[in-house]
Amino acid sequence: MSQGGYVTLVGFVAQDPIQRPTKDGVLVTDLRVGATPRVQDRVTNQWRDGETSYYDVACWRRLGDHVRASLHKGDPVMIKGKFRSRTYTDKAGVARTVIDIVADTVGHDLNRGVANYLRQHRPAVTEGDPVTAEPQDVAEGGDMIDEEAIEQFGRELDGLREAEVATQALERDQAADATASVPF
Repeated sequence: MSQGGYVTLVGFVAQDPIQRPTKDGVLVTDLRVGATPRVQDRVTNQWRDGETSYYDVACWRRLGDHVRASLHKGDPVMIKGKFRSRTYTDKAGVARTVIDIVADTVGHDLNRGVANYLRQHRPAVTEGDPVTAEPQDVAEGGDMIDEEAIEQFGRELDGLREAEVATQALERDQAADATASVPF
């Protein structure tokens, strides 16, 4: 059993993911995640937001590609990964140590919304050169987006939104009827 410092982080994407190559040419996607705890005020018995903490998350290789294609600022996320500490010298010449998270798994937090999962097809392995085989769902230019699936998902969301708007309008009408029938 590994004795690494594992963590599960639940929060929101604080800024759009940024992908960059390392010196060796390996792609890493940097993700900034915020987490705001809910705390109960013992005096008023009311819930309020606590202080937001921000975390830097590194997503390597294919995971980073998927994070960059799937996550946007404000999205609710869940991350499982390991702690990593690193030391650097800031502009003033002071040595600083920070703790980052290296992600093993990243996903949308479905407690706070609906997501649509698109499975990336594995490349077809040919006898000649399996290394250069391209994935079947990646178009020229490296685009991993399935436009038809996104349009269908958008139509489904519009249907959900219409039902939600209709439900809210019905609730407002019922509340207005109840208020109008109360004598003053």
